[in-house]
Amino acid sequence: MRVCEALLMASQDAPPAASPRADVIASLRQILADGLRFVRAEMGLARAEGSAAAKRAALAAGLLAAAAVGLLLSAVLLLGAAAEAIGGALHHPWLGWLIMAGLLLVIVGVLGGLGYRMVRRTIAEGRRVGATVKEDLEWVRELLKPNANGS
Repeated sequence: MRVCEALLMASQDAPPAASPRADVIASLRQILADGLRFVRAEMGLARAEGSAAAKRAALAAGLLAAAAVGLLLSAVLLLGAAAEAIGGALHHPWLGWLIMAGLLLVIVGVLGGLGYRMVRRTIAEGRRVGATVKEDLEWVRELLKPNANGS
């Protein structure tokens, strides 16, 4: 009787043996947790890289804008110098400025005319595309109508 009691007490004190199914489930949970940690780490890395790239792009845009302003100011100064040179050669400074203004007006007029023609051509092309799309939609509607194709 003492042996049976000892075996009974020993079986109650010992932890139950882990089943293979519990081991597989625990392993799968660990794999899933590791996968989630990996995905979160990758998302954090992508966020950090994206933030760094956005900062570099903003800095580059700022530098390009500063360069554009500098180019514009240089162009103004060069045009002023050209006007002074022409006016000095003609012994009338105001005449040089007038000639430069006229030259710039001609250039602006040509560029404006070209831009206007391009806009008109683009609008006409957009209307043609819209009409083609409208015709295609009507064709599809006719195909979808019952008994339209003889069936």
